[in-house]
Amino acid sequence: MLRIGAAIGFALVVTASAFAASATPASVLDRTYSCRVRPEHYVDVNTSVTLPPEQGYPRPAQLWLDTVHKTQLIGGLHAVVAQVRFEAAKNSLSVDKSLCRSSSREVALDPARIPLYATATPDRFGQIDARCATSKRVLVRFRIRLTAGKPVRALFAIRNDSAKRKPVEFVRWSPTKITGYLGKSCTDTS
Repeated sequence: MLRIGAAIGFALVVTASAFAASATPASVLDRTYSCRVRPEHYVDVNTSVTLPPEQGYPRPAQLWLDTVHKTQLIGGLHAVVAQVRFEAAKNSLSVDKSLCRSSSREVALDPARIPLYATATPDRFGQIDARCATSKRVLVRFRIRLTAGKPVRALFAIRNDSAKRKPVEFVRWSPTKITGYLGKSCTDTS
């Protein structure tokens, strides 16, 4: 009888441990920043869904906001540094705090009056890239849902950081589907 009880107890511990290991913590990051824009007053937003590997290299879904042209020497090459960036990889969120400061200004996480531009999936387009004319600063708000530190969904809004806070662009992002809303000041650069 003791052996059966021990076996059942062991099975319960193994099952509970397996369940605990498979449960991944989820969290949400909700932040707003005011970012300086290049003298020509435009930003570039580049998004992509996860695509099949190319020449053995993974191509995870990503979102980049480039408000100024900033480069960094990496491995002997000049690489563009985004002011806000994340991809479908653990701990990938980065914000360039030398150009973007935390803001308490309200930015709605919806498309407002911006028309739907396109939806990208791995089978259709794969990416949505846009260049948008802006004021000298933009408000950027994002809400990113993370599972085990990896972005799985995001809402991303850009507005002019001026008195009217005119909507510029809005993106609903996931590794398998991106829906982009582009304002009148934006053009497709895909």
